[in-house]
Amino acid sequence: MKNATFLLFALAAVVLVSGCTAGLIYTHTWTPLTLDMHDIKVVPASGAGDVKHVVLIYPPLSAAWDDAAIGDIAKKNGLHELYFADLEYFSVLRIWNQYTVHVYGK
Repeated sequence: MKNATFLLFALAAVVLVSGCTAGLIYTHTWTPLTLDMHDIKVVPASGAGDVKHVVLIYPPLSAAWDDAAIGDIAKKNGLHELYFADLEYFSVLRIWNQYTVHVYGK
């Protein structure tokens, strides 16, 4: 009985903590926002902007603040030419979500 309970608990923990796609407890991924990667100049990150998003299931409540628009990030960092952008997604318990846009250019 103890082994079956432990096995069930271990299986549930693996499912909840898995972060390959979207874990229920913690998720941290990077995704390119640029689809055409042909002839891209590789430069260090030149600027970033993020949006924080809090979601409560009960009572249904959602709040988001800050700005992650690519044009605003470029203007704030003095960029005149953008090469590509990445989206970083961070989530804890799907309550705290943070979307950060990293732009690369000069």
